[in-house]
Amino acid sequence: MGSIPHCRAVSAPLEWHPALLERLARLTLEVGPDAPSPVETGHPDLLVAGEVNKAPDIAACRTLGQELALKPVSAPRRLGVVMAADRLLLPAANSLLKLAEEPPSHACILFLLEGDGLLPTLRSRARFTALSVPLEVEAVPPPEKDAEWVAWIEGAKTKDALTVASELGGWAAWALSRGDFPQADRLEQLRLLAGTKNLSVSMLCDLLILALREELPFEHLFGDIR
Repeated sequence: MGSIPHCRAVSAPLEWHPALLERLARLTLEVGPDAPSPVETGHPDLLVAGEVNKAPDIAACRTLGQELALKPVSAPRRLGVVMAADRLLLPAANSLLKLAEEPPSHACILFLLEGDGLLPTLRSRARFTALSVPLEVEAVPPPEKDAEWVAWIEGAKTKDALTVASELGGWAAWALSRGDFPQADRLEQLRLLAGTKNLSVSMLCDLLILALREELPFEHLFGDIR
């Protein structure tokens, strides 16, 4: 649409990252579809720190900032990419804070990650987009009455987080089928969070109750987790 944010974060399955890097580099650097790949040819205005599933260290992050400060060579802007941004160690992430908040006027920065593990200090500076594998699950309504919730929670205690994530996918599909998009969005965020395996099932159950039964706003729930 012609809108290039100065700082973007894209969460997607790991196997999508090479294709996303290629496509977003072409869009940002305005490389046409018939031109050689900016990734494969090493476009001078494409600066990549880290690798798929391997975050850059603090030295690589500092180098990225220094190189982004240089004027573009052939494209309208420079693009700095941080791979596996959800795996950044705290010192490396902190070294990117100023760059993410205010990159040079001729530069953009892109964080590629899997799941929802980007540090809050970086996430707050980025336009965040989550892409997930299309769900092919049966639409199942979530528990409604208190007794149904109690029974579900008791059963969930015997399952792992990925199994719970799969059930949340069914609930999200049910909400979508009813046109309840806010509820579907809440369930999808919870599903993504469950899929990261960073939380125990008991913690996920607590979040579910707060988000769905108590309708506590998500920004109150996830500020510290993200």
